Amino acid sequence: MEFVLSSDVLIDNALALLPKVLSGLVTVAVIIVVAVVASRTFSQLIGAALARTRLEALATQFIKTVVRIAIYVIAAVAILGTIGVDTTSLLAALGAAGLAIGLALRDSLSNLAAGLVLAFQGTFKKGDTIEVGGMIGTVTVVDLLTTELQTPDNRRVTIPNGKLMNADIINYSAYETRRIEFIIGISYEDDAAEAADIIRGVIAQSEICLADPEPVVGIDTLADFGQNLLVRVWVPSAHVLSGKLLLLDRIKKAFDAQGVTIPFPRYEVHQFQDASLIPPQQ
Repeated sequence: MEFVLSSDVLIDNALALLPKVLSGLVTVAVIIVVAVVASRTFSQLIGAALARTRLEALATQFIKTVVRIAIYVIAAVAILGTIGVDTTSLLAALGAAGLAIGLALRDSLSNLAAGLVLAFQGTFKKGDTIEVGGMIGTVTVVDLLTTELQTPDNRRVTIPNGKLMNADIINYSAYETRRIEFIIGISYEDDAAEAADIIRGVIAQSEICLADPEPVVGIDTLADFGQNLLVRVWVPSAHVLSGKLLLLDRIKKAFDAQGVTIPFPRYEVHQFQDASLIPPQQ
């Protein structure tokens, strides 16, 4: 009889707790569903928003992952609170652990933050040619912590993103066109206007040279051994070096064909027969 009464009490207690347990299970299920839906929704929204920027795919994936983890952590804390676990001490422990990890990895976190800022700003991207700290190279890897450059002599340079944040960066690939500028000397015996016309003709026949902005050709300086002509012409960014080499080669051939002389250093030597005419030494 006592066993039956004890069983009845247990059953009554279980039935009394059943609504609370079911309510808790429903709450946990709702939290899980909301967390999964929110994670997917925010991931899609962030991906769509960042697709309009120049942010690298790796950085975009990192941001989406951080947001997803944050949502899951919040959901886990909410579930623990729902089932009766005291989350105050847990949150304090997580905060202390996060602080310790942050102090231990402060340099890496600094580089990480700098990498994200650089990506959001669109300072450069993979494939751009940049100059930083007097070094020129093509960006081959844009990581969250570092950026790698390939120099013209085929060296790999790895730069922490934190240093890039505090450096002056010149991006030679930021615009589609760039200006070539160089000096060509001709002798004083040659007509500068005629030489300028020859150069303009070479530019007009060069397929890589742009007509707008209009090329500039004219006398820049009157030097010791000849007249220096300034040449300024716009070309696509990819043809800056090759364009200059091509123009110099074609201009030299055109000058040779038209008899235009490129000067070289010359010195005049005067011979005095009468010693009295020799200027005194200083």
